[in-house]
Amino acid sequence: MAFLNANIPPIECFVRGNYLRNQKDSHDKYFPCLIFGVTSLPSQVPLFNFLMEDGGIWWHAPISAFCTKEGIQEQDLHELELWDSFSYHIAVTKFSLFQNKKMKFLSRSGKEYLGTYLFTLDWAHSDFNEINFGFSEHPDQHKCGHVIQLDNGNFAIQPNNRIRLYDPNFATKQGQNLIERKVNTQIYTVENCPKWATEDNDNYEYKIEEVKE
Repeated sequence: MAFLNANIPPIECFVRGNYLRNQKDSHDKYFPCLIFGVTSLPSQVPLFNFLMEDGGIWWHAPISAFCTKEGIQEQDLHELELWDSFSYHIAVTKFSLFQNKKMKFLSRSGKEYLGTYLFTLDWAHSDFNEINFGFSEHPDQHKCGHVIQLDNGNFAIQPNNRIRLYDPNFATKQGQNLIERKVNTQIYTVENCPKWATEDNDNYEYKIEEVKE
């Protein structure tokens, strides 16, 4: 798991000029770029790092800065994302099952968007020597973020509970809600039960014994 910065599968796209001009002007300008990395800062959205055609490198642009071609209407960042980064420790995974699959998500405004899966961001607290000030490992608070290239030319980052994946081989009951899912609050572990203990010896194939009260 990377700390602060991580490589991502490269994305060739355009960056909006206003994000290169501190939102002062250039809202009608678009520049080819190559996104190559992500930065995770708690209390800020995932921020992306990219290379431009003049060799310029730019750090910390939100997902709303990018589009697949010139002239795409910019969308509010709140419509494209729900959550900030949960930790400095970020993982980037491109799940093979999801590769090139279509995803539909429901935005906070209640609008549905269709797009193509790119990769997934996830977070954890990976240093026991640091205070765990966040919620990245709380079962009822944790969220991952699937990065999606939208059919409308923008990009989005959405958690599991806002997404439906189109997989013709397995997800054959599209449009149905098989069960009303509840937020998980359980921590599953097998090392917290006083009923069981390993036998007290140096046997290689040790037994697990029931503790007698």
